[in-house]
Amino acid sequence: GKILQVLLMRINGINHIDTSPHKDKPIPLSFCNMTLSELLKDLQVAVQTAIKLEKKLKDEKFIDEIKAVVKIAKIGFIDAAGNALHRLDDTKPSIDTVKELIQRFPDALSFEDGMNRLPVQSAVWSNDSIKYIPILAKEGIKHEVGGRGMRGGLLVVDPTDVDGMNTLQLIVNLGNPSDPIPHDTARLKVLKELRKDNLLLKKDIKEHNLLFWSCQTQSKRRFEYLAEWDPDCLMTGTYKDLPLSHAIIQHRKDLTFFTMYFQTALKHYPQHLGFLFQKDNSGKTAYERAVEKHGKQETFKTIQQCIPTDTSLPILHHVMKDAPQYFDEFSIRYLSALHLLDQNGRSFIQAQLAGGAKTLVNDGFYFLRLSDDEIAEADPVTKQYPFLTAASGESGDLSTTYFLLSKNPSLLERYKEEATQQALEEQEAKMTMKRKRGDGDGDNEEGE
Repeated sequence: GKILQVLLMRINGINHIDTSPHKDKPIPLSFCNMTLSELLKDLQVAVQTAIKLEKKLKDEKFIDEIKAVVKIAKIGFIDAAGNALHRLDDTKPSIDTVKELIQRFPDALSFEDGMNRLPVQSAVWSNDSIKYIPILAKEGIKHEVGGRGMRGGLLVVDPTDVDGMNTLQLIVNLGNPSDPIPHDTARLKVLKELRKDNLLLKKDIKEHNLLFWSCQTQSKRRFEYLAEWDPDCLMTGTYKDLPLSHAIIQHRKDLTFFTMYFQTALKHYPQHLGFLFQKDNSGKTAYERAVEKHGKQETFKTIQQCIPTDTSLPILHHVMKDAPQYFDEFSIRYLSALHLLDQNGRSFIQAQLAGGAKTLVNDGFYFLRLSDDEIAEADPVTKQYPFLTAASGESGDLSTTYFLLSKNPSLLERYKEEATQQALEEQEAKMTMKRKRGDGDGDNEEGE
């Protein structure tokens, strides 16, 4: 009992421990001066002796006292191992050493520190202990640390975090603004290890809002890594019932966060202009939300930082299609974009006509400015001339059609010839296919 008292004191770094039934008895000075190795050796001898004498003595009180002391010792060992796992940022042992400690004392993985954090949670807060998270989580799954399905503590909410983030969210979020690169790099390495061990899944990016929590300068590499892994989440991700593009504007203090999102979204979705005009459930666009919160000047400063004025992106095509009411605001800043083609090969004029918003009645001057070449150029998608575009669909307008034809009557005849030629080619193609099928059938019959 005295040996165990001293051993527990040495393990826990305290000067007194209540280990009834020996709490009122003094500890010999010789025990206090023993090394840990000597104490453990003496303890081993004492335990072996107790095992040998258990049946011989037939003294139940002796057995009960030994059991009580051993139980206290076991708890002490687990507590000591748990405390050691919370001090990894100070001690910096090897990964193999940590694994050995856990395998000897697996219950230590569930030992909470003074702030009720698990070892895997305390490890996330320091750049010196972040590297231990994969082994803590991997071993934690075996022992259902944090509960079943909590992935070894990775999905447990940290009791000290004001935003209620779990361990996984903290891994992608935490960093050092004054020295971001080393911290970002170390945590990115952890993410890659977790992914390799199937402790980080693609579905986690959306389910745990990892793009939202990582969208900040201090975790730029992690954000880009996650966006590269699941670019769809840039479009489909949500946070607090808002699309990700809106949430980053609404729930972040300035537009530097949105700048980071916008640059990455433009990289993966240039055809959607980085979701600048993505609408929320109320019909408000991300652009409108940014102007509403930060003002038009700051918003355009951000947009032009990501899309320079000499851009090759057909930004005005997008504005005309998704937010025509703001066309004037964008056109004065992106005049050169008027001469660009969109992803379908349409010029700005062709895109306008295809949109159906322009008619002779509501904007006659627009049609008066069309050149002969523009009136005679077929749409690269529909293969129709402008007069046909004006006549087709629900927005078909006869006055606009008539005006365009009057500018170049030969287009109607040209259209007839082209339509006739196309019909002949289609008919010939069908006949060719039919003959081939017939020849094939004949070959089969002859072969039989």
